[in-house]
Amino acid sequence: MQSNFSTQATPNSQYIDSRMQTDSSVNILIGYSILISMIVFVGFNIYKKHRTAVFQRQVASLEKLWHLNIKKELEEK
Repeated sequence: MQSNFSTQATPNSQYIDSRMQTDSSVNILIGYSILISMIVFVGFNIYKKHRTAVFQRQVASLEKLWHLNIKKELEEK
């Protein structure tokens, strides 16, 4: 029984292999660029939330100091 399957390389087989390799390289590059973009976006949002919390604490402490200062001025009069 003869087989129709040939193990010989066709003239275009190197082209197909290099093209598949290029496609997978491009896919990996696109994947990493999307991943890096997501990490930067999440990091930026976390930083902004942190800065907002710090600012709110500073405002609260300044308001508290301001109210204490007003009470002190009223007591002196």
